[in-house]
Amino acid sequence: MIARNRRLWALLLFALLSGVVGLWVWQGRQTTDSKNEPLVLMSSIDLRWGEAEFGALAKGEAEPDALYQRLSETHKISAVDNVAQLQASRAKVALLVQPRPFSPEELVRLDQWVRAGGRLLFFADPALQWPSDLPIGDPARPLFTSMHSPLFAHWGIELVLPMEAETESAESDVQIGTHGVQVISAGQWQSLATSDRVCRIGKTPLIAECRPGKGQVILVADADLLHVSLWQSALPGTDNSENIAWVERLLTRLEQGQRAVGQRGEILD
Repeated sequence: MIARNRRLWALLLFALLSGVVGLWVWQGRQTTDSKNEPLVLMSSIDLRWGEAEFGALAKGEAEPDALYQRLSETHKISAVDNVAQLQASRAKVALLVQPRPFSPEELVRLDQWVRAGGRLLFFADPALQWPSDLPIGDPARPLFTSMHSPLFAHWGIELVLPMEAETESAESDVQIGTHGVQVISAGQWQSLATSDRVCRIGKTPLIAECRPGKGQVILVADADLLHVSLWQSALPGTDNSENIAWVERLLTRLEQGQRAVGQRGEILD
């Protein structure tokens, strides 16, 4: 009887340990998977290498922008140059940060990608103040103003620059739901009279959300809020503002297919 009880307890202990180990492995896989969410990145700002000279690139001395490094902690980033590459990727979520102008064909391609189920976080700035050492007119310099009005109009909205934001480097604080966000010369989203109501504009019009076809698009009318100076603190492990936390939250909502703007324009956190 004693031997039988010992064997029974041994079996129970083995089952318990097996369950614990299995749970630990499953959680480890979940953590690993969550840190490798595919994310396609397209921007007129060289976030991968910055404005490093060729010599620095060849020597491996160039470092990615702080935004790229931060997002790399939770995502497997694929930087692409055109919409065709985005379509060819397997990623369901794309991040566009003040991208270069698109040809009419590319605009159609991007709209088709979204309508087929793509999820897009689009930072479109009407007056970008992102610092650059490149001379004005250099094609490698970040795009000063978003030139994607035809696409926005196709979705029923337009990007405008308020009078108070026309002053260069007009910094301001904007409350977006529970997040206090710092912006520079931020724009606003407005509905077009011909809109078919696929888009919702937030009560704070810095943000809009569109649902064309099977896809989802979250649009933010400022890209400067992504600059390291507006969110990274000098103290390791802390942030100077909530900017980056808000961006990460928006990406999470896209990945989970959750809305960001309610029916009355309320911000859904």
